[in-house]
Amino acid sequence: MNFKEWLMHFRNVDRPIGDLAKDVENDKCFPDTNDEDEIREHLESHNAMDAALDTFEYVYSFYKEDTKP
Repeated sequence: MNFKEWLMHFRNVDRPIGDLAKDVENDKCFPDTNDEDEIREHLESHNAMDAALDTFEYVYSFYKEDTKP
């Protein structure tokens, strides 16, 4: 399961993770990758706010823990 697929489980959560999930869902060119740097570069190139980048870093750490073998 890639990051985007995992994140979609949280799109109805009324917290920053849900906001990020909705933003990603609406971003038709969001990369289908698990590469943290590639995702961060994508967010930065689309002028994501600092709060969104902070949320991504925090959420990505949970994704890594939740999906490790």
